[in-house]
Amino acid sequence: MSSAFDIECMETRQLVLAIVVLVTGVLLVRGVVGLMNGDIGTVARQAAIGLILFAFGIGLVYRWDEVG
Repeated sequence: MSSAFDIECMETRQLVLAIVVLVTGVLLVRGVVGLMNGDIGTVARQAAIGLILFAFGIGLVYRWDEVG
């Protein structure tokens, strides 16, 4: 039997995952536009920030119960 807290926690976890995926997608699009314009600095910056954010977000979602 699920409590209201468990359901709310799951909804919050899904919301965090959705935000991480959305922001990572935006960074990916910005990186592709930079690549098409030949701006390697922008591509590198977007890739680095995107990878860090994505790794942090996925780690947070998977370890949600441990983090609290």
